[in-house]
Amino acid sequence: MRASELHRLARVLREIALEATGNTGADRVNAGQLAVLEDVARHPRSTIGDITERTGLAQSLVSRIVHAAATDHALTVEQDETDRRRVRVELAGEVREAILDRSRNSTEDAIATYTPHLGAEDRERLGHHLEEAAALLRQGAWS
Repeated sequence: MRASELHRLARVLREIALEATGNTGADRVNAGQLAVLEDVARHPRSTIGDITERTGLAQSLVSRIVHAAATDHALTVEQDETDRRRVRVELAGEVREAILDRSRNSTEDAIATYTPHLGAEDRERLGHHLEEAAALLRQGAWS
């Protein structure tokens, strides 16, 4: 596989993931924003550094996303009581549950949307290969 093909695959997979989570329409957020929101939903009271490490996004980007979401009242930012240089980030309860619910969605329908040219058997194979790829990548630092 060439690097250009990998970039195209990553874009398509990102679109499938956004579709699967229902992240479409007027309230759609970009992949970076969604990664931060999902991470904070799974790890309440995280620091910016924690989120940066788990998502693999640049710290400056994570900070901008957190600040914007706090301005929109989607999450709260509080100073860490043990280390005043850090902040703790947490989603509002209803936002957290909505994000977690969306992240649990199956990808089957989203894959079907993006692969109308494939039959059911090929879509099933694709889903299996994606699960295999994820399992192999999880063996490393990715989680």
